[in-house]
This record gives sequence, structure tokens and C-alpha cells, in this order.
Amino acid sequence: MRDTPSSALSDWTIERMVFPAVSLIAMALLILTPEWLSPTVQLIGLAVVVVVLGLPHGALDPWIAETIGLSKTRTQAVLFNLGYVIIAALVVLLWVWFPVPSLLFFLMISAWHFSGDWSKTMVKPLRWCAGAALLLMPIGFHTQTVAEIFAHLSGEGGAVLAYALAIPEQWLIVLMLVLSGIAMWLRQWQTALEYMVLLGLAYTAPPLVYFALYFSLLHSPRHLLGLFRRADPDHHLRLIRMLLVYTGATLLLALPLWWLWSSLPIDSVILRLVFIGLAAVTVPHMMLITAATWRGSSIQ
Repeated sequence: MRDTPSSALSDWTIERMVFPAVSLIAMALLILTPEWLSPTVQLIGLAVVVVVLGLPHGALDPWIAETIGLSKTRTQAVLFNLGYVIIAALVVLLWVWFPVPSLLFFLMISAWHFSGDWSKTMVKPLRWCAGAALLLMPIGFHTQTVAEIFAHLSGEGGAVLAYALAIPEQWLIVLMLVLSGIAMWLRQWQTALEYMVLLGLAYTAPPLVYFALYFSLLHSPRHLLGLFRRADPDHHLRLIRMLLVYTGATLLLALPLWWLWSSLPIDSVILRLVFIGLAAVTVPHMMLITAATWRGSSIQ
């Protein structure tokens, strides 16, 4: 159903303009002074923004579990947290044992999960295409760079996977233009703007910068702000405490991974901690969101 102009314009909120504004500034800087952003700066920047803005994305999962009735008692809360850690650890183990299939699986579930950013503005087939394009664009536009990143994550097989997933640039551009056009036809101006910004950012920015800006300024804030809006204002302080506690706990649980990969080059260690670590928490997070959907919740 097409939104009326008034309902569509209601999407133009300050927080939803942060990602387009920062991305446009980043694109301008990259075009004018591309040499300032070294690989080392990219890695450090990625790690910082994921910890500060990205990890809290899943830190309210215990509250979601409580809200949908999975963690109402102390015993249920303990079992939920224990199950969460076990699933996360299993994801890491499977990645160690089957690095290339695990990387491909992570890309597939991430595309599906990220498509939820437009669950209120686009029908499923269209937003699934957007979620897939979101990950395929940096691969198609910067294949060699992504191949090097994938090699850090999953060995030489990861590099082969990058080249196998490299869709021609013109196809990706046409796909995003079509999706943007459909969003404009539906009068979903904010969604159309985000698709166009993602296209420009994927084309001009290094893949790590592209991912850091999208994940930390669009995907994670949209999820967190949605949860805070659903929660009673009296519970906001509790949610903030939960954010801090569970983000800190996630960092502590990452220490064994640092030890596991300590013999690798520092670039590989950081990339694995970021992406394999994200995979470890993304799988139980997605399982929880799916459970919430099955129980009739609108949480995304």
C-alpha cells in the first residue's frame, strides 16, 4: 500500500538523517583526499565503531527475551544467557572447522537480517533484494579488496568465494536504481535516499568503511531506537545499564578468541574478532528476532 505524503514525510526524523549525512561527507572526503584513509586507520576505525555503536545492537536481547516471555523467571534468564553463549561458541567452532561454508552462511543470513531495516517500507521480495545487494555491492565494486578480507577470515577459499560472488558493477547499479525508483514510486523517500546513499558509498568507499558506516549508523541505531520506543520510559535506565553490562560481557568473551588467533598477523586478528565475533552474536540474535516474530511481536 502506498503511503500518503504526510505519513511518508513523517519518516524524516533527525536520527534517520545521520547515516545519509555522515555518508555523504565521507564520500566527499574520499573523493577529494583518498590518501588519508590508510588500511590501518580503516581497521582501527572499524573496531572502534563496532564496539561503541555496533555491539550494543544485540545487547538488549535479554530484554527482548523477557518481553516475549522466554525469560520471565531467574531460571529462564540463566538458561537463556547460557543458550546464547553456547550458540555463539558453536558458531565460532563451525567457522574454525568449516571456514568457507561458514562465511557464505554468514553472508546469507546477514543479507536476510539487514533486509529488516526496511520491513516497514518495502515488501519482502524487494527488501530481500536490497539486503542481498547491500552485501554484494562492495564485493562487486572492490572485488580484490574484499577477496583479501575474506582470505583473512576464511583462508584462500574465502578469496575464491569473493570472486565467485562478484556480480558485474552495472548489474548492481541497475538493481539499486530500480529499488530506489520503486521506493520513490511508493513515496518512501527516506528508503529511496538510503538506497542511493548505500550505492554511492559502496562504490566510493573501501569495504570496511562502507560496512562500519552502515552497521553503526543505520542498522544498529534503528534497532536500538525501536526497542527504546517500545519500552516504557520508566525502564529506559534499566535498558542503558543492560547495554553497558552485556556489551562489556561480549568484549570479555572475545578474549579467548584473541588468544586463539594470537599467532596470526594483527590485521587478521582484528578482522576475525570483528566479523567472526559479529557472526557469533548475530546467529542467536536472529534466532531471537525470529522467535519474537512468531510470537506476534513487531521487533526487528
